[in-house]
Amino acid sequence: MKWEVDSQYYHRGVNASEQESDIKQAVLDAAEYAFELLDDNIEDDSMFCVFDWNFDKQALTIMVTDPSKTKFAKHKVELRLQGFAAHIANKEDQQEQIQLWIHNHITTAAGFLRYSLVAAMTINGDPRSSLLL
Repeated sequence: MKWEVDSQYYHRGVNASEQESDIKQAVLDAAEYAFELLDDNIEDDSMFCVFDWNFDKQALTIMVTDPSKTKFAKHKVELRLQGFAAHIANKEDQQEQIQLWIHNHITTAAGFLRYSLVAAMTINGDPRSSLLL
């Protein structure tokens, strides 16, 4: 996948597929890409690796935060899934599917397991909606 990086260290990628296997692979690739950035992203107060699903934007954002989930580390990774709604249209079903893929992946992701971060899923950037993975 091709990632565009702006001056604010916001890494953006797009997947247009409507096929579940392609969408899943794009999500896992985005997670792995974010994990590759962890060495440069971890700060003294880093605690969470947050996976945020924004239904309106059809975008998964991955970021590292402090315990309050309000102070973000330098790098953020955003994957837009342009074809996901054609595969799964329901908001809750989309959230659940993304959550399941990530949950299963992080249990064996060496890049993630090297760090003492807690994985959490949020909805539309709202830290109050967080669910530990």
